[in-house]
Amino acid sequence: MTWSDLAGSRVAPRRETYFFLSYAHSVPLSAASRPDTDYWVSRFFQDLTAAVRRSATRAGDLDAGFFDGLVSPGADLRQTLTDALSLAHVFVPLHSPNYFRNAWALGERESFRSRLARLAPASAERHLLPVLWLPLPSWGERPETTHALELVRDADDRADYAENGLRALCKLSAYRRQYENVLAALAERIVTVAETQPLARSRAAALSSHPVTDGGGPALVVTALTDHAGWRPYAGQHELAVADYVAATAERLGLPTRVVDLATARALAPESPAVVLVDAATGAAAVRSALDGLPRWVVPLVIAAGSERGEAAPEAIAGTLQDAGFPRVLPVRAIDEFERCTPLLVTEARKQFLRYGPVDPPEGPAAPKPSLLPAAPPGPAPGPPPARPFDTTRGKDER
Repeated sequence: MTWSDLAGSRVAPRRETYFFLSYAHSVPLSAASRPDTDYWVSRFFQDLTAAVRRSATRAGDLDAGFFDGLVSPGADLRQTLTDALSLAHVFVPLHSPNYFRNAWALGERESFRSRLARLAPASAERHLLPVLWLPLPSWGERPETTHALELVRDADDRADYAENGLRALCKLSAYRRQYENVLAALAERIVTVAETQPLARSRAAALSSHPVTDGGGPALVVTALTDHAGWRPYAGQHELAVADYVAATAERLGLPTRVVDLATARALAPESPAVVLVDAATGAAAVRSALDGLPRWVVPLVIAAGSERGEAAPEAIAGTLQDAGFPRVLPVRAIDEFERCTPLLVTEARKQFLRYGPVDPPEGPAAPKPSLLPAAPPGPAPGPPPARPFDTTRGKDER
């Protein structure tokens, strides 16, 4: 059975799925290395998909599962995931300390929950199947974590799962038996819920990501320096404007983000991390003039989608920006370079802001530092400081 209300979407309609996997993206350390956490998420998704297929009796009607690793980088990710959340019967969030600080992951959960509004609470909760992916600190434990552990019947397997989290069980061969037991229990629950209590066809609320209150810090500002509105230099391969693509990537990494015009970015940049996407066709002199006065922590990226590899103009623009004091970022031409660079770009902007951005003490009187020493007995009020001697060897205005 397919979801028929996707006619306006640019994504072809898909079949319903047994489960949707949700997780908090990790931050890549380099463009050449795949994020370790995301690699094991992909591995777990493949294993869970295979386990669900082995148990399913409606495999002819439903696909096994979905996660955002299946989405083409150039797709409208927000629309695609909203469509997928509208087609899933069970929501499987991978709980970790970062999951509850990641606005995008929490947005996926709220989007799916919108389909459960008319169900009784007990029935609704059956469609949410949390997994303890990484152990949570004692003060961060949640009722859902208890539900995740209760799914595992064997006490020893449950203890290993609680202590290490499923990611460790997935990675380490010493825990292979425990991992397969937890995997089988998850697949059995997913299939049981999807086949005995399937969700009625319903449209999930549009996926949105709002800043998380304990995430802290100002939103990342993304802007473009170009003459083209909604600039899409990779239009044949990307549905989104490049600024929107950068914003979506940042939000998936847990950074609240705003896409604004250059004038607004100039007003916000003194108090925010910022990324400026520069159209190489603008020219070095015009770029230098347009970005003059922006704080040193603003990270520019020169995009030269139409330039040949040997053309020096994009490097000249990047060199001009570096000479002006901005962080050095090599220009990108091909779409794969841009996609690899984007996660690093947003994390570098955050890093530069934390290193060089304003550090203002809070208003009001400073609170005294706590001390373990016994309080000193009250004494007489201090008098005025002694007069500083005047050095006659220096000028009257020197001290």
